[in-house]
Amino acid sequence: MKNQLKITNNWWLLAIIGIAMIGLGIWVYSNPIENYIALSILFSVIMFVSGITEIAYALSNSKILKGWGWILSAGIFDLILGIILITRQDITMVVLPIFFGIWLIFRGIVQISRGFLLKDAGFPNWGWSVFGGFLVVLFGFMVTYNPIFGAESIVIWTALSLITLGILSLLFAFIIKKVKI
Repeated sequence: MKNQLKITNNWWLLAIIGIAMIGLGIWVYSNPIENYIALSILFSVIMFVSGITEIAYALSNSKILKGWGWILSAGIFDLILGIILITRQDITMVVLPIFFGIWLIFRGIVQISRGFLLKDAGFPNWGWSVFGGFLVVLFGFMVTYNPIFGAESIVIWTALSLITLGILSLLFAFIIKKVKI
């Protein structure tokens, strides 16, 4: 029971990630081509911050959360990607669509894993997390295999993907917050 309480007490870390991703997605969508440079910088910073937050969540629940290693690996991946993108802005703009597509595929898989963790724990609406994860993986493949779409298209897919990931992160956070222990 104490372990379940700890999971529900840390729900806000996932909510922070969700809010940041939704906000970033809306901003990206409202400023497409003219902010591609800013997008590459902001994307780098968001990856870095997301990595730190995800690592903190995973480690704070490592003894009680099944599958916490997936969450930890997602955080480490985001942190490393953020560091690379922040320190190498010269290549960031060129490879942003490919990096972003790979990141989306990985994050979508993590989201699918979260959905099944919710199912195993008996949470309602776990299927939405799995469905959303598949959508994010699909977006990731579209971006990775069609980087020729150009800056405008990558910006639109980026916005949709970030908003989807943000909503899914908030959904997961509020589901575990509602748990009565």
